[in-house]
Amino acid sequence: MVKLQAGPLRDRKNIWTWCVVTSALVVVLDIVVPSPYRSASVLLGIVASFWALAFYVHRRRVEDTRFAKELLTEFNGRYDKLGSELQFAVSHRGELERETELKFIRYFNLCAEEWLFWRAGSIDDQIWNAWRNGMKQYAKDARVMALWDEEAKSDSYYGFDFREITSG
Repeated sequence: MVKLQAGPLRDRKNIWTWCVVTSALVVVLDIVVPSPYRSASVLLGIVASFWALAFYVHRRRVEDTRFAKELLTEFNGRYDKLGSELQFAVSHRGELERETELKFIRYFNLCAEEWLFWRAGSIDDQIWNAWRNGMKQYAKDARVMALWDEEAKSDSYYGFDFREITSG
């Protein structure tokens, strides 16, 4: 299976530099081209195309950044609602109560969604690694891993594997 992942947002910020360099290169090439083949309208069209592309990419970057912020806000909010109870559960021994198991199942769903958006390039690697480190603390609990093993049989986590993600 091919793993596709978009570049991180920080790699998309050099568009203006590339646009200026490319525009300058086109102008230099226009000067080098013999005068019978020069056309101001063609030159203007090419340079304008580069700048239109730059504005499109910039706007897209702004939208991607806004989307990433929305994801972070949503995911962190959902974790905040679960986190203290999950922490409490792993700090106490004995069987997990059914309500606690359901909270861990919601947590597995949250982790799977975070993983999907990370793979799509919407979540920066640093953020993903921080979340993954948080997952690893729960993976140390045998009860949580047993629950995951049962849940994984349903194959309803979009290809996400909690055990694999937390083992590395």
